[in-house]
Amino acid sequence: MKTKNQNIIGAVLVVLIVSLVPLVVSAFKYETGMAEYAWFSGSTVRYDFFLFWKGQLLLLLCALMAFYAALKCLLVKEGMPDSKLEKKYIIPLALYAVLAFESTIFSKHTDAAVRGGYEQWEGMLILGAYVAVLFFSYWILQGAVELRIVAYGLLAGVFVMTLIGGMQAFGYDFFRTDAGKAVMNLMLDNKLDFTFNFEKGRVYATLYNPNYVGSYVALLLPVILSLVSGKRKTSAVFVSVVSVITSALLLVMLFGSQSLTGCIGVAASLVLFLILMIPNMKKKPLPFVIGGVVCAVVCVFTVFCYQPLFEYGINKMFHPAPNNQVIRSMEGKDGTLKMTMDNGDVLNLKVNIAEGEYRYEATDEKGNSYNLYEDETAERMKFSDKKYQTIEIEEKKIESKNQTYNGFIIYTPSTGRSYTIAMQGEKYEEAGVNQTEYRIVTPFYKLDELRHIETFGFEDNLHFGSRRGFIWSRTLPLVKKYILQGSGPNTFIYAFPNDDYVGMVNVGYGGSLVTKPHNMFLQIAIQTGGISLLAFLAIFVIYFVESFCMYFRKTAYRSSEIFGIGILLGTFGYLVTGLANDSTVCVAPVYWCLLGVGMAVNRYNRNREEKKEANK
Repeated sequence: MKTKNQNIIGAVLVVLIVSLVPLVVSAFKYETGMAEYAWFSGSTVRYDFFLFWKGQLLLLLCALMAFYAALKCLLVKEGMPDSKLEKKYIIPLALYAVLAFESTIFSKHTDAAVRGGYEQWEGMLILGAYVAVLFFSYWILQGAVELRIVAYGLLAGVFVMTLIGGMQAFGYDFFRTDAGKAVMNLMLDNKLDFTFNFEKGRVYATLYNPNYVGSYVALLLPVILSLVSGKRKTSAVFVSVVSVITSALLLVMLFGSQSLTGCIGVAASLVLFLILMIPNMKKKPLPFVIGGVVCAVVCVFTVFCYQPLFEYGINKMFHPAPNNQVIRSMEGKDGTLKMTMDNGDVLNLKVNIAEGEYRYEATDEKGNSYNLYEDETAERMKFSDKKYQTIEIEEKKIESKNQTYNGFIIYTPSTGRSYTIAMQGEKYEEAGVNQTEYRIVTPFYKLDELRHIETFGFEDNLHFGSRRGFIWSRTLPLVKKYILQGSGPNTFIYAFPNDDYVGMVNVGYGGSLVTKPHNMFLQIAIQTGGISLLAFLAIFVIYFVESFCMYFRKTAYRSSEIFGIGILLGTFGYLVTGLANDSTVCVAPVYWCLLGVGMAVNRYNRNREEKKEANK
């Protein structure tokens, strides 16, 4: 079926977004602008290799797509989509865009919110590009020719990605070669040498992090499999063979990335596929029985080959490492250092200096006092009462920003943790004894206040899902703050309590930063607001319901309908991975673009059905 005005150029632009953007890798040097924060290092310069230039290419392609669409509107009067069909998508899409823009305008960190920044590069410009890409993909793709171009172009791009990722899985990493390093240095004047965070054999492809490989595979595996057909034409056989090879390499990438989240996303897509196929199972059970047996054999073989990976992933979820902490939190307030123990008990400590000697006053919430004595052998102060014998204190002079402070180090020997505290007070020297302000010494030798950090849930499971329990317990309380208006795109690093120094040390994050919530839905809720999250979900729910109703009761499928089912399964699997992964410019453009393509495929299939009915 051909339309009067085929959008070949528009289809090619869509292909470049879904195929070329994820492949871009090159270094970008930038100023962080965060050296002023106590929780950030003094370094002002960073390098990005996998995110920034992907975003720039996306913006360029999006601008070209908008220019092409504008020309089409001016020069072509026929072949426009049905506006009534557009509205159900346009309303939530526009609401999401408006709320994201509002969050950007009122953000305290406007530059990061607009342009993006540190370890994300997903500012308002990129979010706007996502919205535009979905709309234009839906608007431009109207006929079989355009859809075929997108399908085959996507296959080519994914095939290249799987070659890179597949080679990494077998220990041959292109980016560790001289040619690969030259590509990564392409945009720099002063060439860099590289060290890699991931061991050989671990797949990250061009997607920055193995977790995002899981999201990529969950999104694209069903789409690529939908291109496999039983047609005997040479071109169709070629496409089917390449699709099968690409699908196999996608699975190699998935297991090589060690992304359990990606495996769960693929499994969720499979479950949805089985639900969609229920009517077919009743009429033609044999193919599904054979397919089920094959899948079962493949799953058993895979689990056997990757047994350590699956055991590790399952243990992270169902048997996470126990909390290894004595002191859960500290708060300096009104001259008192309040320490909350892991069991919930509170120890209030006051440290003053008189005549050059430290004097300690320790009480619990009920006012009971606890004495300390000096262990001359260890040169530390220890508690006489067994209740707090897991805590030791060493008196120490603290150096920070060319100033010297009296202070002390709190040790918990059973965990190997330590917390360095500096004491500040304006009248400290003159008065001899004074109400003291307690400041923690950060891993970057800066002083910062010890404030109350609000938490919710995961108290006993901070290490759940590779410490996602810790991150989520600090993120969930922020949701109520940003229901109407978010902190701004790309500003999660500022919204999250990265000044929870005690909590960070307790889970092994000391000296590190939490830049993302490891949950796409929390990321949206915090950065662009809770209502924008509802709008984001509404876009997919409308598409999901439309697609499910369209494909559920069919017993025979054309190739365009199979392609539509593949996109439905892929986007669904991607959102499932979003429960433990973030939105990133490495994968998100493909999701938004495929969502628009999926909507266009549904429109195309509906129009074909309507014409078929009209011709009866």
